[in-house]
Amino acid sequence: VLVRDLEAKYQTLKSSSDQHEARLWARCTIQQVSELEATMADQIHAKASVSSLSEFVSEQSILNQAVMNELVVGRWIWNSHRTKAGGTVPWNVQTVSTRDDAFQWKKDSVKITAVQAGLYEICWGFFTKSRPSVQLLLNGQPCLASSANLHTHGTRASGVNHPAGNVTGHTVVDFLALPARAKLSVTFSGEGPTEGFLSLRKL
Repeated sequence: VLVRDLEAKYQTLKSSSDQHEARLWARCTIQQVSELEATMADQIHAKASVSSLSEFVSEQSILNQAVMNELVVGRWIWNSHRTKAGGTVPWNVQTVSTRDDAFQWKKDSVKITAVQAGLYEICWGFFTKSRPSVQLLLNGQPCLASSANLHTHGTRASGVNHPAGNVTGHTVVDFLALPARAKLSVTFSGEGPTEGFLSLRKL
């Protein structure tokens, strides 16, 4: 009889302990679900509304367009060391062209076409021992020149013979108001061998 009473009490205590553990587990699970729901609600609240997102995309598009308008740049290299008829410079390599519809160029051509009318920054440089005579032609007519006898915006560290060769160039930076489909070419007269570059940026 004593043994049966002890077993009955044990089963009663065990059942009570299991129920208590189940209640604790259920309470823990409910608390976790509540915390997860609160977190999701905060995340949903933090998301941008459709109108706010559309406004941001529109403003970003305007900014991107403004940046692209400032990056209409073309740059060409003369590295063949030889000029063509009349001392015109053939532009052998195009190193930069940010917009295919802005400039027209063919390999080794002496002409570069600026398609759109407007204000442009032009820069050229020629790497030679002595200051050359350089002339820019617009549609076949001279419009800008630099030589040993003319004042230009270009500079050179004169009198410096560097072991690496002609590390400084005779450069010019100027601005042009170009008509549509302006054809630009450059004539060069100077001591060789010479390399050079021409750069255009639409303002």
